[in-house]
Amino acid sequence: MKSDNDGPLDSYSLAAMARTEDILSFLVEDLDVVGSKDAYKNILYGVRLIVEGKNRRLSDFSEIINDEEDNNIKQKNKNTDNFKINIFRENLVDDIITIIKQNGFKEVNRIKDTTHILIKIPEPTQNQLNEFAGETKRIERSAISRIARIKSDAIQRIKAALQREYIEPHVAVPAKAHLENIQQSAVSEIRLIGLKKRKTLLGRFFSYTDEEEKKLGKKLENSPHNNLFSNM
Repeated sequence: MKSDNDGPLDSYSLAAMARTEDILSFLVEDLDVVGSKDAYKNILYGVRLIVEGKNRRLSDFSEIINDEEDNNIKQKNKNTDNFKINIFRENLVDDIITIIKQNGFKEVNRIKDTTHILIKIPEPTQNQLNEFAGETKRIERSAISRIARIKSDAIQRIKAALQREYIEPHVAVPAKAHLENIQQSAVSEIRLIGLKKRKTLLGRFFSYTDEEEKKLGKKLENSPHNNLFSNM
């Protein structure tokens, strides 16, 4: 992320810039998971079943097999539309298959002569797509709030330094201007990244909510952020 202010950055602005860049990186990572294969895998962590009269988590009796750990999958043959889990107790395999199907995974098959189950990721429903878009907006708002806190923290440090006469006013004034600029630039990037994610998720179902978002869409067309999330 670049600051639009041409002046040299002070230590407060440099620190704020570094923290802001971290937030933008984490934002992309968090949004990359929304609606992805990993997101569907995470659903399984919340699945529960009754075993020997006790309410237990599916994860107590199984584990997801990562593609990297599966020696039966060649690199070029990896399928992003399904994933595999290993059941620790063979007597639970049939019950677990039934429970997984009840949780929205319709194509669940046991691999012959193993305790492995192959689960096909279903096509998301319109409601699920809307939920993913809503989650994207929530993550976007959270990132904007963290950016605001970065600016607020830096300004408080500047005020304290002025009171203690560690810095002069001629340093504080441009520092505050830099911080304002960093915040505005970061918020703009966050909204562009969030918009790109929602457009990718919703595809042909996407529509702009207002004129301001349409303008943002035009800006996105010429932004490097338009290349994000292309693997979905």
